[in-house]
Amino acid sequence: MKTELVHLNSLLLGGVNFYGDPFSKKGGWDTENEIGKTWIRFTDYITKNPERSYSCKKYLFYEILIYGKETPDKGYLEVFVGEQINTAEVPLVLSTKFFPESDYIKVTLSGQEITSDWWQTVSAMSEYSNIEKDTSFIIQTYDERFKGMDCLDDSVMDAYIPIKA
Repeated sequence: MKTELVHLNSLLLGGVNFYGDPFSKKGGWDTENEIGKTWIRFTDYITKNPERSYSCKKYLFYEILIYGKETPDKGYLEVFVGEQINTAEVPLVLSTKFFPESDYIKVTLSGQEITSDWWQTVSAMSEYSNIEKDTSFIIQTYDERFKGMDCLDDSVMDAYIPIKA
């Protein structure tokens, strides 16, 4: 696991979402839990709609976990899966999310680190103990380095933990 402090420009994303307990039927990294099903809905959509004029056409996909007041007691959170877009005018079946520019702790994960409790490790690291983290969401990004759920040992992904200003 490699970590560094980075600054990201604002992000306008278009995609699909789920709200509830994503692990109520299947745990962890499983395509049959609601996170996996949200990914399947998004990839089905982009496969059926390859000419998306609103897409920034980057091979970079986002999974964002958004925590709220129901997360601690019920396990409910919002799962958003999407891509960077150039306008908020998207088809009705898609949702949009806007993230203002901000500083983040960037975490690069390889192989089985991807499925570990890496966010707890980062929180415990002494170099980040004086940084106030925004615990309302985590951004995970997937590009050509991520080879798929069945090839985790050969995969790499980046995650971003926001820092409070």
